[in-house]
Amino acid sequence: MKADQLQHKHVLFNATFEKTPFLKESFACDWINNIVKLINMEILYPPKACRCDLEGNEGLSAFCLITTSHIALHSWEKTQPNYVQLDVYSCKDFDHLLIIDELKSLGGKRVGCTTHNRDLENTKGWIMADEGLL
Repeated sequence: MKADQLQHKHVLFNATFEKTPFLKESFACDWINNIVKLINMEILYPPKACRCDLEGNEGLSAFCLITTSHIALHSWEKTQPNYVQLDVYSCKDFDHLLIIDELKSLGGKRVGCTTHNRDLENTKGWIMADEGLL
């Protein structure tokens, strides 16, 4: 991929569930593998997942490095409703609506996303360290 083809697409997904499907590490890893294929990406480092049993933060987190950046998932199983956040960043464009459909197919009740273009020219208004603001 050439520098002039870079997209810097960052999509943040939220979904609520009566019961999160992301209860087992193996399921989360398999699901992320499927997402990588679905949006036509390539795995750089395979999905890994682990559980957190800290009171109030019980759930599962998983991540995968793709050749164009990363995918990260966090699921809370004790909140009402159960809550999932998914973060997909890629320097290559992808159809984020496919991921919305996948979350809905798992029983997502309220599913949505926000898309950000993180090109340097889109950092106007950010707090930048080189501007002496940090």
